Amino acid sequence: MAPENAPSQMETSVEPPSMMSEDERYRTSTQYRLWSYTPESLLALRTATNQIAADRVREAVRRIREGRNISSADTSEAENARSASAAIPDGEVDCLTVDEELKLVAFYCRQTIQLGDHLHVPTDVKATAIQYIKRFYITNSLMTYHPTDILKTALFFATKTENHYFRLTKFADAIGKTKPEDVLASEFLLTQGLRFTFDVRHPFRALEGAVLELQALSKGKIPALPGGGIVGERPRDMDRRVKDAHGKARDYLKTSTALTDVYFHYTPSQIMMAALMIADKELVEWYIGCKIPASGGAMRGKVLGILEKCAEMLRTVAPNSEPSAAEKKELSALSKKLKKCRNPEKMDLVALQKAKREGDGDDDEKVVKKRKLERESSAKGADDLFGPVIKKE
Repeated sequence: MAPENAPSQMETSVEPPSMMSEDERYRTSTQYRLWSYTPESLLALRTATNQIAADRVREAVRRIREGRNISSADTSEAENARSASAAIPDGEVDCLTVDEELKLVAFYCRQTIQLGDHLHVPTDVKATAIQYIKRFYITNSLMTYHPTDILKTALFFATKTENHYFRLTKFADAIGKTKPEDVLASEFLLTQGLRFTFDVRHPFRALEGAVLELQALSKGKIPALPGGGIVGERPRDMDRRVKDAHGKARDYLKTSTALTDVYFHYTPSQIMMAALMIADKELVEWYIGCKIPASGGAMRGKVLGILEKCAEMLRTVAPNSEPSAAEKKELSALSKKLKKCRNPEKMDLVALQKAKREGDGDDDEKVVKKRKLERESSAKGADDLFGPVIKKE
């Protein structure tokens, strides 16, 4: 028999639920599980995508060229081959390289920012749309699906994800020379490319939180760590420096993060701290020192090293920068090259969607007819087994 003061089985088995840390919560997100890569693995994926797309373009061109030789004028296949072959140049197809595709993707990400500005959508919407585009083109090539088709759909999706409602017809009219079906033509393609995940974790709110904490620390209002003491010596003129760093970091987060691969390699908090580090390195080093005790020197060095690598990537694209004259010339040449190496069978997404819908309709009609025949056959079988229905006199 158990002692009188022994705790019951229920009391010993129940423990208070542990709170998940912010880092643990992020590791459960689809952004971490599906869209985090090392630079090497990301390059390998893009290289494989580029090679597969180039092979398919050459194969499609070969089929179209063979269609030119079909002599039957009343064959619809011949008509399709002749119409598709109009845009196909003679000779070997010169396909885009991985590096050339990346340059064009960055260009169209800039176009997305400009389109978002034209539509007066918030920063979150533009940033989400750009991440959709960048994620899509990891496993899809520009030679297969042109960015002008994808970016409209990506931006429309982003307005929904970020709760910035835009009616489809109004959205299409605001873009100009665009019909609602143009926006929706690539919606399933984009959804597949995104692996049916639409959540994007941004560093914008993290920046606002860090700035509020830095301002409170500068005034000596809060401890750096829960249960700790108020920070003693602080950087000189800290209040002004926090405000200046806030503005500079925000500019980097709005532009540089969108045009680099930082979202694929770093967490939102790391991206935010890296942007602050570019703005004021001494301030960030002091802030990290407040958060990591002196006994954690190795950890502090590791964190600062990660932030420096992220900052280095962000510095490759200055905020609000525009392509140079030489870069614009190169982009113009790449756009012309893309026109000559697109997959001729994937050019008109609206027509492809229409054909698919009509094909699905034909399939539905076939299913209905098949079921009708099955019912008739079943009724006939019942008559053969039990005889016909006895009619009342």
